[in-house]
Amino acid sequence: MNKKAVQWLYKELPDLVSKGVLPQSAADKLCEHYGDIKSMDKKWFVILCSVLGALLIGLGIILIFGHNWEELSRPVRAVLSLLPLMIGQALAMWVVFKRPESQALKEGTATFLSLMVGASIALISQTYNIPGDTPTFILTWMLLIVPLAYLMEATIPAAIFVFGVSAWACHFWNEPLKAFLFWPLLAVVVPHFIWSLQQEKYTIRATILALVMTIGIFIGAGFTLGRSWPGAWIIIYSSLISFFYLLGAWDFKGISTNWQRPFQVLGGLGIFAMMFMLTFRFPWDSITGRYSYAPNEISSWAAIPDNILTFLLVGGALLLFFQYAKRQDWMRTLFGALPLLALIGYAFGGTSAVFPMFMFNVYLLSVSVFRLMTGIRTNSLSVINTGMVMLSALVLARFFDSEINFVLKGLVFIAIGIGFLVTNVGILRRKGGAA
Repeated sequence: MNKKAVQWLYKELPDLVSKGVLPQSAADKLCEHYGDIKSMDKKWFVILCSVLGALLIGLGIILIFGHNWEELSRPVRAVLSLLPLMIGQALAMWVVFKRPESQALKEGTATFLSLMVGASIALISQTYNIPGDTPTFILTWMLLIVPLAYLMEATIPAAIFVFGVSAWACHFWNEPLKAFLFWPLLAVVVPHFIWSLQQEKYTIRATILALVMTIGIFIGAGFTLGRSWPGAWIIIYSSLISFFYLLGAWDFKGISTNWQRPFQVLGGLGIFAMMFMLTFRFPWDSITGRYSYAPNEISSWAAIPDNILTFLLVGGALLLFFQYAKRQDWMRTLFGALPLLALIGYAFGGTSAVFPMFMFNVYLLSVSVFRLMTGIRTNSLSVINTGMVMLSALVLARFFDSEINFVLKGLVFIAIGIGFLVTNVGILRRKGGAA
């Protein structure tokens, strides 16, 4: 149970006991089960301090070794290169066998050991002039530290691994078949991610993992997909963003705050950014190859995994879209319609950008107005304000596209600002707040 839910429960317990709904013994057991609210914050503060401490110690050791490194003999450099690694391994073994219940120690030790693995590889390679390149170094480092995520049940090594394999894929931006190995590499940490969600579904740890996985997938998609046909990024990113949004918006029992839904939050922001971008001409020009973000000349057999994963991604996003439409969840259905409209726009965008631009202007206008009306109906300031931000962005973008004089543009700015203030004051009064 999250912190806000526990706080609410603790406020309700005295009233429930006084009315005879719960006996005092049951209330005491509930308090004993969930523990002190302050201890929740303290736990994550200790873990954060442990991780930051490990990072600072690791970086400090690297800087110390870097001072006058070339003046040391080769055997001394070899010993110094391996010494921090051995210390990290000894600490990790001690934590696993002696303090397995301490998540802070496990995270801190695993983070320190992850850094020392990379430092030792780099220093030994430099000392003995071992040939190699940056992608090889990154991949070797990541494969050596990923077991720590499982052996020590640590989040930070898993996060480092995701960012590391993403950086590795970036080095093969012009070799999409090699870069495609990013996906099986990413799959290595998926069991740890699923296990973490099952263990601590509503905690900061699960949220961090979800954020890291989302960012890594977005980076990997940019370097591995859409290389066989120009402008494919429009369909791919529209589908990927919508898939994350609709998956995160699903009704998971026990989730009550937005920070517990990183997929939905990032997906919703991405959908707004994507639909706004597609109201302009330049994305649709990429379909004709006028603006191409990457080379598309690859062999037909090399494009097979690209096309298969793209097809599965689009299919998954559309399947979730139709599920929400079936449930008559119109707000999320409207947001989730992005990949369907992207497919339609792509079909017409190769001949003329006018129709897809017009379609996405209407789409963004419809979504923002619907969200604004929904917020007014439900007295939700957050929904109203996001709707007004979307509508304002569209209006201002079209004004800057036009040749209207600056005085009129300034008046539009003022009118939109007044609209924000009046709407918020009106909602606060309806809620009984101070205007």
